[in-house]
Amino acid sequence: MKTRLSDSKYIAQQPSGALRLAESVGPIVDVHSHLALTYVPTGRVDLDRDAVGELYLNPEAPLDLDAYMNTNFDPRAMKAMRHDLSVGSLRKDGMRATHTAPALTRSMEEIGITRSVILAIDLPVGSSNTDAYLTVAGDHPDLVAAASIHPLASGTEALLRSAVERGARAFKMHPAVQQMRPDHPKAMRLYELCGELGIPVVWHCGPVGIVGAAADKRCFLKHYWSPIHELPRTTFVLGHSGALQYEMAAKLPNLYENVFLELSCQGLPALRHILANVPPERLLNGSDWPFYHQAVSVVKILMATEGNEGVRHGIFWKNAADLFQLEAPHA
Repeated sequence: MKTRLSDSKYIAQQPSGALRLAESVGPIVDVHSHLALTYVPTGRVDLDRDAVGELYLNPEAPLDLDAYMNTNFDPRAMKAMRHDLSVGSLRKDGMRATHTAPALTRSMEEIGITRSVILAIDLPVGSSNTDAYLTVAGDHPDLVAAASIHPLASGTEALLRSAVERGARAFKMHPAVQQMRPDHPKAMRLYELCGELGIPVVWHCGPVGIVGAAADKRCFLKHYWSPIHELPRTTFVLGHSGALQYEMAAKLPNLYENVFLELSCQGLPALRHILANVPPERLLNGSDWPFYHQAVSVVKILMATEGNEGVRHGIFWKNAADLFQLEAPHA
């Protein structure tokens, strides 16, 4: 059954149309967000441009909160998203032009997000998203940058060390976009270095069903076990909780102390399965903004944790604050 976010008891829609929490639930960290990603010079977006974020999935439309989130795209919205991220990324306009730091922080203020981790994704050559994200995070204290050094780039270890010196709090790898399995030997060395530097690895994890068979195959859970098992000093965050393989992903935190699950995109039945089978201190809130409104994940977590304030606080704040070394917000 589909429902509108604005109809949720947890949401109070403002006259402007903005979605706000009806009541404060305390500090919230969103550990999975992105600003506009650039891979060619002609498509470079000004990440400090004031804008209202135009999301790929319309938050005012009825949503099926039980299904994996990308199933809510109708054919027209799916086509628009794919165009904006492919041919549209050659230019500075389109929806991407609104995926800026001011747009994200405006969304955060509306829904009560205290910190957002912005996840860069870089290719071996031609992109500098890590540098752009670190720069913009330096100007916005409520944003936390994650570096993305492609394992096939030159001087990877020096680049990662430099990014951490500039303030990177995590390392991001997206096997589908970066066209490399997560257990590639060169990726393994970077994960090991992340452990030495004291930062977690945040993976896109699991097949999602809309990126093509080859890309999904690189993201199968079986390719993530080797790094987790062989590098116990490195902490790994499974983005999307393994996506369509969430049941398999939910077993890993019980086997390995260095595994967290990030909950973006999962439907309510999957979310409840994860909550029933994963230690609550290993769960993290994430939205995947600007694909989805930050209220989506918050509302689903609120629904799935009714009556358990301790688990809520952990998922929304404490677990991420400890992992990313975040200071408590001022009262």
